[in-house]
Amino acid sequence: MKDLKPDITEFAWYRAVTGQYTDSFIKTSRCVKLNESDDEVCVAAAQNAADDIGILTLVHSPKKIRVVQVKEADFAEFVGKYVEGVSDNISSRMNDEAFCLENINSDAPVVNVINAICLEAIRKRASDIHIQGTKEGINVRLRIDGVLKTVRTLSKNIFDNLVSRIKIMADLNVMENRLCQDGRMSVQAGGRKLDFRVSIVPSVCGQDVVLRLFDAEGEILGLDELGFSKDNLNMLKDSLRNPYGMILVTGPTGSGKTTTLHAMIKSLNMDLLKIVTIEDPVEKIIDGAEQIQVNEGIGLGFETILRRILRQDPDVIMVGEIRDPETAALAVRSALTGHLILSTIHTNDSLSAVSRLRNLGIEPYLIAGTLRAVLAQRLVRKSCHECSGKGCTICSFTGYSGRTAVSEVFLPDEEASMMIGKCASDYEIRRHMTKLGFRTLREDAMSKLKDGISTESEMVREGLL
Repeated sequence: MKDLKPDITEFAWYRAVTGQYTDSFIKTSRCVKLNESDDEVCVAAAQNAADDIGILTLVHSPKKIRVVQVKEADFAEFVGKYVEGVSDNISSRMNDEAFCLENINSDAPVVNVINAICLEAIRKRASDIHIQGTKEGINVRLRIDGVLKTVRTLSKNIFDNLVSRIKIMADLNVMENRLCQDGRMSVQAGGRKLDFRVSIVPSVCGQDVVLRLFDAEGEILGLDELGFSKDNLNMLKDSLRNPYGMILVTGPTGSGKTTTLHAMIKSLNMDLLKIVTIEDPVEKIIDGAEQIQVNEGIGLGFETILRRILRQDPDVIMVGEIRDPETAALAVRSALTGHLILSTIHTNDSLSAVSRLRNLGIEPYLIAGTLRAVLAQRLVRKSCHECSGKGCTICSFTGYSGRTAVSEVFLPDEEASMMIGKCASDYEIRRHMTKLGFRTLREDAMSKLKDGISTESEMVREGLL
């Protein structure tokens, strides 16, 4: 690429460059960003500052840094003309609600370290960042496609400052190191706003920090894109045609239950239906739906919100999780009074949802009258068919790229509903459904294994084989 020869003295529009550095950094480092593409960042630097780009390389990795030298006098004129004496209020206003990860702070290296960790997590599509103190240092691990991987080790000396910075970003108590703390922090990266849910727990080696990434502005996948088998997909779509009743998604934490619920809502006719969701937290913004954030601190729990929104005349209600008898009772009552309820519940398979609802105090005849479908699912990594065995850029040398759902769908027929009403055991209901062709999680896993979609080790890791 041909070298640029910018007239830096006329660079009045520098603030408009995406992810521009702070005025403080521009003045102390004598560097300013000219432009940024998908694979390169072009920076103008005063002649004596051009070699000092190590921190830029760290923050912008894996993009290349291209430095264009300008005369010391020209850079000084630019600073005096457009930077000195000009308030940084524009940048401040941009960051009132979200910290910009692409800004570089020359006065606080730990800020740049946190920003770099978050940017790497976003670039690698990680769902979680784990920062763990050890006797020797700090381990930074990313959970990518459900699997944790250590990506860097940092000096123990910066651990306290690192945790304090995260607490500031999440509006937590910086002075409290003995108790568990939970919060949220908003950041800006690549012109998007993203949220991290922050959990800090004291440990023998300091404090363990977990940041869970939510991209509220990200695209919501459709049911056809989640990897369900053709038969299970058709059964799910059929169940969503019910005007009322209860559809449940089961599985352990991290099995994609909320993603599936959002995909179900996306498949509904938003123009004809009033759809209300109760979530903790709100992970994705769904156009056309009214989404409510749970806040236990002020008394806004699932049960309280559900009781109130029944007065809002909704057609479809998504309850993030049925976790207590009160929420379960209200959900069932809502399903009986003409509402379609979509929710999650923690069980190992689809049929166990019946006994779980009984344990929450729901009468068997009410379960039989409201339960329309139960989906159980797990997420497994998909095999990367472009990988030659030596690794490739698509799968980052893991042999896997992306994830897909392994599932089973319990669609109770009239006989199964009668058995539920008579308090039949899960085993008896399963035996009846098997005669009708019910496919278990294991059978769906075997089918995906046969088709080469995933591997045996993945199925074993998820407890499917």
